[in-house]
Amino acid sequence: MKKFIFLLTIILLNYSSCLAIEEVNLEKEGINLDRLSDIYYGKVDDKEKIPSVFNLFTEKGIEFENSPINSVKASFLYGSEMNYFNQRNKSSYFKHDFTVIEPMVRVKFNENKTNAMFTINIARSLDGYSNDFTQKINKICISHGINDNQSIVIGQADRVPNTFNGSISYMNQDMVLKSQLGRTFGNVRSVGVRNVAKYKYIDYDIGFYDSTRYMKDFSQGTEFAGNVLIKPFANTDSEISDFKVGAAYNIGNYYTNYNQYALYTSYDYNKFHIKAEYANADGYNGIVNSQNKADGFYTLSSYEIHPKLSVLGRYDYFNPNNINSSSVTQEYSVGLTYKPFKNMKILLNFVRRNYSHSPDSNLVLFATKFII
Repeated sequence: MKKFIFLLTIILLNYSSCLAIEEVNLEKEGINLDRLSDIYYGKVDDKEKIPSVFNLFTEKGIEFENSPINSVKASFLYGSEMNYFNQRNKSSYFKHDFTVIEPMVRVKFNENKTNAMFTINIARSLDGYSNDFTQKINKICISHGINDNQSIVIGQADRVPNTFNGSISYMNQDMVLKSQLGRTFGNVRSVGVRNVAKYKYIDYDIGFYDSTRYMKDFSQGTEFAGNVLIKPFANTDSEISDFKVGAAYNIGNYYTNYNQYALYTSYDYNKFHIKAEYANADGYNGIVNSQNKADGFYTLSSYEIHPKLSVLGRYDYFNPNNINSSSVTQEYSVGLTYKPFKNMKILLNFVRRNYSHSPDSNLVLFATKFII
């Protein structure tokens, strides 16, 4: 009877996360979902007699036998930020935000070829959204593996791939803030159908979407978005084997037409990493929809002082309205990133902002991120 109560309790605890509920494609970002935290799932003595229907409390979550469902896994992503803002002729302020509080549940079917995923960021609050629940949903999707390198995804999944910086996951951000072009043009999710692939020489993510962001109001328009990353020297052992170049394109309609493209390059050499991206838009559809012609550029370099500690620097230029040259903002950022554990990051950034239309400002950012 005690074993039955124990079993029932565990089932309810695992499924309650689904009822309670960016953000993260964990396996895509190099985090192995099949080895989640022992603390989160606990362990069972091998000598313990476990029902043959499924195995409980393994490092892989709940695994089912003789069932259409292969496994049910859960995780939790957390991120908080503290920042200090100072600008001449304005009051300085200190602010703390819970940026991400995100439970996730994933179900694997069909010999692990088909996945269903649901994640929700409880901390998200966007302006102009009448439905408080749908704006918080990060992922509600089904993916099916065509082969070992390629899959089809249906629903709202990872960020729309209209820029490289805008589409990276929260855990994989180099600095606390994404670049200006990344957080203006991209960094959004929409419902669609996409083909995602990772090969030796090329990665790509292309698809068609409803142009609504975070399910705000469907049927106002559609869009195409995709990026391609080429690794021309991936088969060599030379110093340029980690050189990559890519391009992204986004065209669609959301009340009005918009059209944007991005060019990207990156290079990794031992402990040194550098990346750069330029994006140009004739109208854009990010968190805010705009008819402006805009462009931006950033370059970011980092150096690993220690396997757990890196120092970073970034120059970031953005003009949200090319007709008005006085709208330009430039950011000069330096920072430290510390990774005490595999799935945890602590970031400290200092940002100097030069505005062409107002006094310069200083921003100090501190962020803690972890996933279990």
